[in-house]
Amino acid sequence: MQYFLAKKDRDNVAHNLSIILNKDINECYISARRVFRNFGLYLVDFFRMPQLTEEAINKRVKVINMCNADKVLKQNKGAVLVTCHIGNWEMGGVVIAMMGYNISAVALNHKHKNINDFFIKQREEKGLKVITMKSVMKRCVSTLQKKGMLALVGDRDFTNNGIILNFFGVPTSIPKGPAMLSIKTDSPIIPGIFVRDGKYNYKLIIDEPIYPQEISGASQDELIKGLTEKFLVNMERFIRMYPDQWLVFRKFWETPVDALVV
Repeated sequence: MQYFLAKKDRDNVAHNLSIILNKDINECYISARRVFRNFGLYLVDFFRMPQLTEEAINKRVKVINMCNADKVLKQNKGAVLVTCHIGNWEMGGVVIAMMGYNISAVALNHKHKNINDFFIKQREEKGLKVITMKSVMKRCVSTLQKKGMLALVGDRDFTNNGIILNFFGVPTSIPKGPAMLSIKTDSPIIPGIFVRDGKYNYKLIIDEPIYPQEISGASQDELIKGLTEKFLVNMERFIRMYPDQWLVFRKFWETPVDALVV
């Protein structure tokens, strides 16, 4: 229903898809409709998270290459798990926590306290530790120094302090946070996503770690740029694989900060 009522959002999604898929915008409305449907399923998943069980995870979640994360943790290093607004990133963090991993996630605050408290409760009931924007850098560094996993969403800069890089061939402000934290704590970046696989099943996909030592540069800015470019390649690949699960409802490349509504 929302697809038909929200013409502006529908056009924006089709516009984004036209850039991702390199197609005429008129060819992208069928895929845009699937984005709206997947957003509805995302909301259902979020509100049902208290009922999520280990049995359901074992039955419905296909875990692909979790060994990449295990490899980093066995080296006694923290891990910066970088994802994007695709599939159900909220549920992904909860699933990893329920699998027995020490994982924290950074979350934006909602302006209404009651709603914000509810969102935090939904995440933390299953073992996912939530880091809000208050003292965010200190808590992120602490998580990594204690050899934990830190989950960050890396496809959009909400601070107006990002780094401008090409994303799908278009200059875009990308968050510096993942690269800065990786360099500061010597913690590798691990790109990963949690996506829907059919109506009721999911895939947790973890890519190869990116070590900060792999990046060459004479300055801090060059190191941040090189490391960020590395994980953006993974983000682009993920989004091209699952374009109708990238839940962005405003023109991503034209609105500087608030391009994401979820």
